[in-house]
Amino acid sequence: MTTEHLHPHHESHDYVAANQQFFDGRAETMDEFPGAKEMAKRVVRAMVSKYPPLFNEDTTTAMDYACGNGLISRELCPHVKSIVGVDISQGVVDQYNLRASNQGLEPTEMKAIRAELKGEDTELDGTKFDIIVCSAAYHHFPSVDDTTRILTSFLKPGGSLLVADLMKKDDGREIFAKDHHHVVAHTAGFGEEDMRQIFTKAGLVNFDFSHITAVKLHGNDMDVFLARGVKPVQ
Repeated sequence: MTTEHLHPHHESHDYVAANQQFFDGRAETMDEFPGAKEMAKRVVRAMVSKYPPLFNEDTTTAMDYACGNGLISRELCPHVKSIVGVDISQGVVDQYNLRASNQGLEPTEMKAIRAELKGEDTELDGTKFDIIVCSAAYHHFPSVDDTTRILTSFLKPGGSLLVADLMKKDDGREIFAKDHHHVVAHTAGFGEEDMRQIFTKAGLVNFDFSHITAVKLHGNDMDVFLARGVKPVQ
């Protein structure tokens, strides 16, 4: 089996531009999406409880990729030294930074920037991270292989990529409503073997995958997974 079947059906569709417009238009209300706050709490709780050595409030540097308004970052903040949010939507980045400031957090502790990362050494001032987290966003990315390779390039040797997203149904049916297909490239979610191949292709090792919670989205019961891969030390 290959990950080719994960590539979006509409190769000519610009998912990046569509998602940027979609989330810019919802920047101030994303937190109110039904179940969003509770899902963020459960995802971070699972990350911290499953992999406690990764989280040290005095030393761990983290990136929250496709960070949105910062729901994941705000839950993660007490467990790390610093966290940088990255998103393609200026609207959500502005909300992220506003909310961090309102909580009394310094930019050295938690800040977001608008960027579409390419994996170049000059990006993010050359910063490398102990952990990179990405929650409920992989299904939006046109090429999950490219995204994973790019994120891996921002990890320190021995650093971990943690991805939480919606689990594929046994019958492989679409789990996203049709009216979201313009911003969702992978409408059936991902299975364990999908994620294993994606991570392996990016050079990550020590693959781990687990079901962490169930959620109700768009009126449907869905399962959320957490996948981990480690950047080799050498």
